[in-house]
Amino acid sequence: MLTYSFMRIAFFVAILLGIALPLVGSTTVYKRLSASGDALAHSSLAGVAIGLASGLNPLFISILTCVISFLIIELLRKKFQKFSELGVAVVLSASIGLAGILSHYATKANFDSYLFGSIILIGETELILTIILTALVILFSFLFYPHMFALLYSEKEAKVNGVKVNLLNFFHSLLLSITIAVGAKVVGSLVVSSMIVLPTAIALLLKKGYKSTLFLSILFSLVAMLGGLTISYYLEWAPGATIVMTTIALLVLVLLYRGILVLIYKQKEKQK
Repeated sequence: MLTYSFMRIAFFVAILLGIALPLVGSTTVYKRLSASGDALAHSSLAGVAIGLASGLNPLFISILTCVISFLIIELLRKKFQKFSELGVAVVLSASIGLAGILSHYATKANFDSYLFGSIILIGETELILTIILTALVILFSFLFYPHMFALLYSEKEAKVNGVKVNLLNFFHSLLLSITIAVGAKVVGSLVVSSMIVLPTAIALLLKKGYKSTLFLSILFSLVAMLGGLTISYYLEWAPGATIVMTTIALLVLVLLYRGILVLIYKQKEKQK
């Protein structure tokens, strides 16, 4: 498998995104903004449709569309403060409609590759972008770890302590938008939001602290990425869909593990 250069590149990109996706995803989950990730994923699909229909680079248009969508969500969130989720619903609906209309003018094979991912067709541009993006996500997470932790614990207390909450939220959302757009090329626009949420969801089941949950989410993400990619290669399945189903399998295994621990604990309590 690794004798092929495209598979070596695929594994390298899978490792990079396996780190980047949960790093931005964990904060998104803690802030209860998982639906925003789904809206941005569909925005990336709309961007792909625009790119393919116009003859422009789908990846760059997808990144631009995600950033614009994130700005629109933030604007609508401020306009509808009591109904902040409306911004997500509006962007999600508009993205689905736009992608559906413009997909008619795009080549079906190219459009489908963005729906479910095409990690084995990654070019030099996508590789360079993924390297730069992952480096930026890791740098942001490392430099602003205490600030983000304070922000997640309490935005009001963080502001009192001098944390620039609005600026941090802006840059995190910006990184999330770009990560989703790039990740859509690998795991597909329809499933990239799952990889933003699922690894962190699995880690949360183990009920560890914030830092441990963060590292565990990266571990589960890497296992799902590399395991799913390997399975998809040998069974000739769609890479993105296989990666997500591998993550679901991990979720089920951890749930079973938790259930067994609970049963063992109850047995010990009865024996006492």
